[in-house]
Amino acid sequence: MPTVRGKKRHDIDRIVVTKGKRGDFSPKQSDHSHGYYEIFFLLSGKCRFLLKDTVYYLEKGDLVFIVPGELHHAVYSAEGNCEILMVYFKREHINWNMLSTPKISFTPQETLHSFMGSIPVLYQEYFVNLLTRMLAENAEIDEYSASFMRCYLHEALLMLMRYSVMNEEEPQLLNSRDADILLATKYIYKNYRKPLSLDEVSAQAALSPTYFSKKFKQVTGMGFKEYLNFVRLKHAQTALLTTTSTITDIALENGFNDSNYFKDLFKKMYGKSPREFRKHPED
Repeated sequence: MPTVRGKKRHDIDRIVVTKGKRGDFSPKQSDHSHGYYEIFFLLSGKCRFLLKDTVYYLEKGDLVFIVPGELHHAVYSAEGNCEILMVYFKREHINWNMLSTPKISFTPQETLHSFMGSIPVLYQEYFVNLLTRMLAENAEIDEYSASFMRCYLHEALLMLMRYSVMNEEEPQLLNSRDADILLATKYIYKNYRKPLSLDEVSAQAALSPTYFSKKFKQVTGMGFKEYLNFVRLKHAQTALLTTTSTITDIALENGFNDSNYFKDLFKKMYGKSPREFRKHPED
């Protein structure tokens, strides 16, 4: 269901819930983004999760909320299998009035933010039961299933709001051994417009270029250059839709010193040229 390297496998036209097991035997997941929201909830086990520029360590009861267009992927280890429940939905599946309170007022123009959080232990069983009911309705039992799914989705979102999961401050890495890679990814995000080199970024992590390359790939699941290009392309994609700058200017403003190279990478990732994407972003 999610996209691979920005290319759509297929879209969703309803709320979708899936459950699965992952482990060291699982195919390595590519960094990807997609045009709908995702709730990634860890039922059991442990894994690492790259969300935009941060690597999180997830344990049972943790979840990641991903908004459309955000770079993310999970990395599984040999410590054992993970059980995961995933919920996918779009903006049009949300009744914003149902999420509003006297203190918080949502509008259809609101943008929910990506975050990592934990369901309090006291409420984990209830939350799992809620997602399990959604999983059952995912089979479209009858004509009422779609309505139940919407109700359950709003209940899940309200739970995240009630127990402040959405409002938690960004947690620190639970494993300090990878704090150097976190420093590097954050440095890339802040300086992607500059002509970053492997030597410069590895110095931010206080690692040799060779060891940095190996560890960066191990932790994030992608190479340094691949990650840098992905970050640049995501910003260029936004610029294509929100500015009138020329494609050459957009390439230069986002760290590419060769517009043809930019066009080739963009088409490889999004399946269409920058010009085609600007004209028909939804196709």
